[in-house]
Amino acid sequence: MPINQVLTVEERAVVVSQLAEAQAALHRVEIGGQTASVAYDGESVSYSPANVGQLRHYVRTLEAKLGLRTSARARSRGVRF
Repeated sequence: MPINQVLTVEERAVVVSQLAEAQAALHRVEIGGQTASVAYDGESVSYSPANVGQLRHYVRTLEAKLGLRTSARARSRGVRF
């Protein structure tokens, strides 16, 4: 499902559920250093502290699908010298 696609009520409910699951998994990984599994599209993916960046990207992608952010990319940080 493309990021800019308009979601039906059912699709939105699925993405909201996936986002909640992904955010809970991210919390478990970041706080406890545990491996956490997330299931979507009939597959299960396990995330560990070593690949937490991939999990953060997945959360951002879901947020973008829901219109909570304009892009799935992380915000750039300004650098001052």
